[in-house]
Amino acid sequence: MTPQMLQTFTATLTGMMEQTLAKMRDSAGDLAGEEFLPPDIADRATMESGRNFALLMRDRDRLALSGIREALSRLEAGEYGLCEECGEDIAEARLRAQPMATLCVHCKSLREDEERLRPAAASGFFQA
Repeated sequence: MTPQMLQTFTATLTGMMEQTLAKMRDSAGDLAGEEFLPPDIADRATMESGRNFALLMRDRDRLALSGIREALSRLEAGEYGLCEECGEDIAEARLRAQPMATLCVHCKSLREDEERLRPAAASGFFQA
């Protein structure tokens, strides 16, 4: 991977990290502002549903932030863009679409196939 490409991916990941951190700060402020309980049970249920959704989104952002930090660490270590399964280069197009990717398209496809078969095997569907 060329130094220019590495620089581009570093800038992309850094921007993603800044956006994710900003979203997390905003959601923390939104969650902290909900200190009263409305008297109506339906309003409380709506408020609780919104709060649960906000917590789910915050958890998703936390996981994304972890992936971004791992990708930046791989960049610093000179391991960015290498498939963690086969060691081959991950296609530039895949990295542009998913900058945090750790698997090449082939290995990702194999892993997804295994995950699709795993629940069926666990249920006894494929018994010999």
